[in-house]
Amino acid sequence: MFPIFDLLPLIFKSLFSVFEEKIFWIFIVIVVLLYRKMGTMSRHLFKTSGETPWRLILLALFSGIMGGFVGSILLVFVGVSVNKIGGFYLLFTALGLMLIQQRFLCFAYAGGVLSLTYLFFGFPQISVPQVMALVAVLHLVEALLIYLTGSICPLPIYVKNKEGRVVGGYNLQKFWPLPLVVFFVGVYPEPDVVKGLFSMPDWWPLIKPELGVRGGELVYSMLGIPAVLGYGDIAMTTTPRVKTRRAAWELAGYSVLLLGLAVAASYVAPLAYVAALFGPLGHEAIIYWGYKREVSGEPLYVPVERGLKLLHVRMGSPLAKAGVRAGDIFVTVNGLPVHDEWELQRAVLAGTSETLHKLEYACGEHPADEQGKTRQTVVKCKAGEAWGHIPVPEWYTGKYLYISASASLLKRWWKKITG
Repeated sequence: MFPIFDLLPLIFKSLFSVFEEKIFWIFIVIVVLLYRKMGTMSRHLFKTSGETPWRLILLALFSGIMGGFVGSILLVFVGVSVNKIGGFYLLFTALGLMLIQQRFLCFAYAGGVLSLTYLFFGFPQISVPQVMALVAVLHLVEALLIYLTGSICPLPIYVKNKEGRVVGGYNLQKFWPLPLVVFFVGVYPEPDVVKGLFSMPDWWPLIKPELGVRGGELVYSMLGIPAVLGYGDIAMTTTPRVKTRRAAWELAGYSVLLLGLAVAASYVAPLAYVAALFGPLGHEAIIYWGYKREVSGEPLYVPVERGLKLLHVRMGSPLAKAGVRAGDIFVTVNGLPVHDEWELQRAVLAGTSETLHKLEYACGEHPADEQGKTRQTVVKCKAGEAWGHIPVPEWYTGKYLYISASASLLKRWWKKITG
């Protein structure tokens, strides 16, 4: 039986030792700056105060620690060690691929390229099963974090799609700093040295270390390492919750298959080629399917025939306190029909009270048998206070984002050089 409860104190100790490393705090600072940049973009796009980034930052830190704990248990269970994963080669390969396309900054691509280079040319000296198992576990943790936190506080955006139409959508970018625990394997020629340590079952580790040393006892010691995971997507044809749940399940399926191939490759050598190819190609297939669904589906956040549809409702705003949510549709305000922001302002000014406004709206999440029904509520706000909403874009929208293929830094630099 796997002695997980005996190993948990060691995992915790190694996990929190990562907080003593300066590089982990550098990762945290980078994550904070990225979330603040996202908030700045929202304020620039909509001229609103936007959501405070600190809630997302604290959520990212907490969920990153939890994800790191889950990932560490998986890495310990599989027996992934740092001896032959080529950590520096993996990092610099990922950075090099990022220059070609920014979305290639992912260990799925770097691990595949590095593994194929070793299989065909014998350099660098790495263990393909170990590398691809690490990639699989990291993506499995990413899938879990996407499922649990990917749809929390999405960033509303206006996007120009391939037909040239400006539609509403959400930027689903998330970043998580992770403390992780992996093994370092050493060989001790004298068996007496390792007395008193935990005895592991015969089937463990799932991936045997390739140390090339005969004789002696293998001793596994835990090592804490820092890491960062990132997720980026756009939701225009579905809600953020539906989008992230689907993406999480697809990524989890890919990760389980890749982990199975990595473990099998440690026993059947030719399967290393399959694992090395499936790593980047399977990841690319997930991105392609998600993109095809997005461009072929009907935009969800667009104007409706009757009423004013909302793209976003700010947390803690008067509308949120009144029970209105993103996707809901204003029908009347103070008895007057509204179809755009101008009519909304006119209806607010026409009310008998400056602080209380009667709102009739349709819920965007009604079941099919309740379509057409509306709800009544009262919006309480101070005179002149913003209601805290962002409507879906109209035809005259001035500011929007244009989503294209992932940017290439090399291409950008080449254009600057050639003028």
